[in-house]
Amino acid sequence: MRTRIIFLLASFTLFLSCTEKDNEILSKPLSEQNLRFEIYDSLVVDYLGNLMLMDISPNGENYLLIDQNTDTIFVTNKQGDIKHKYYRSGEDPESIQGNRTGLGKFLDNESILIPGSQGIVNYELSGKIKKVFKPDFQGMASFVVPFNQVHWVSEQKVYVYLPGRYSDLSQQGLIFQKESNRLEVLDLKTEKFEPAIPFPKESKYSSETQEFGSLDFYPIFNVSQDSLFILYRNEPKLFIYHLSNLEEPAKVKEIPFSEFIERKISEEPASGGFNLRDFFLGVNLSIFPTEDGKFLIRYLTGLTEEEANEVINAGGDDFNEIFVEAEKLNDGGYTLFDGSLISPNIETPEILGTLSKYISKDEIWFSLNFEEAENDYSVIYKTRLVSQ
Repeated sequence: MRTRIIFLLASFTLFLSCTEKDNEILSKPLSEQNLRFEIYDSLVVDYLGNLMLMDISPNGENYLLIDQNTDTIFVTNKQGDIKHKYYRSGEDPESIQGNRTGLGKFLDNESILIPGSQGIVNYELSGKIKKVFKPDFQGMASFVVPFNQVHWVSEQKVYVYLPGRYSDLSQQGLIFQKESNRLEVLDLKTEKFEPAIPFPKESKYSSETQEFGSLDFYPIFNVSQDSLFILYRNEPKLFIYHLSNLEEPAKVKEIPFSEFIERKISEEPASGGFNLRDFFLGVNLSIFPTEDGKFLIRYLTGLTEEEANEVINAGGDDFNEIFVEAEKLNDGGYTLFDGSLISPNIETPEILGTLSKYISKDEIWFSLNFEEAENDYSVIYKTRLVSQ
């Protein structure tokens, strides 16, 4: 009996200690909180390749993955058993419309959506085509990141980055900045695409005197509940919209990065495209709204003029070597933003690659960093965000 009482007292003391520590952490401003991603589970797939997680079905029973080397699509169960495997790029009638422009997502528990440069395709889990949604314009993009998140689904509407509607305005320039929209909204009931989100007046890209390159304002966005959150690649601002009004942002938040190298106003963008220097400016890479009103953002600070020239000269004609050298100097990572303050960069184990799926702070999925592992199987890591 005495032993049991001592055990209960020890447990109570430990509980109070943990509670006091949690309260102490919560009382700190976000800028003083040290956070890390803690691995506590994984999905293991018996497949030798470079698998990346694209999405998890709403009921949590199926996982949608893609081999980054071959573009082969996989559907597994939560034990990692492969249920379906297929290839949907190319000229086949069942193929994606045009080039794949982003990651696929579950539309519901039984089907997926995959975005292409000429439209969006709805597939059954088995890979059989169900429906093709094509806009009434020719898709056109000078910059495609096929492993980015470029569409989100909410209430039978798909919010998608699908450039091409303003091809008569080219893809950049002062008129383009004034008259174009950033996204398209597909109504799954009417099957119609409508343009949405002009550059807001609070963005530098709404300028009527300074021209920017299309790479500068590549959109990074997310949709959650009744809001859409959008960043532009080379602007440290977050624009928040209500889905009921995509003409003007409800809120605009400055992100106080300690360093974020923007294009100098005196610099002219490459005509109709971009140059190597453009790739080494500050970059917003992804955004995930959290359940407590914060934002998990991945970014890179960018390189100074001197650093950029150094890596470009060091790499010579070897494009890959240039980016390898740039990676050594380009700082950044994941940070938590509460609308006014940001956390120090979140400690991320080297084995973690890209953050692929955010469900909650206790369920954050990362694909494997293949530069840090040599396995004869594929692993997707389940993590949580914890305080140190």
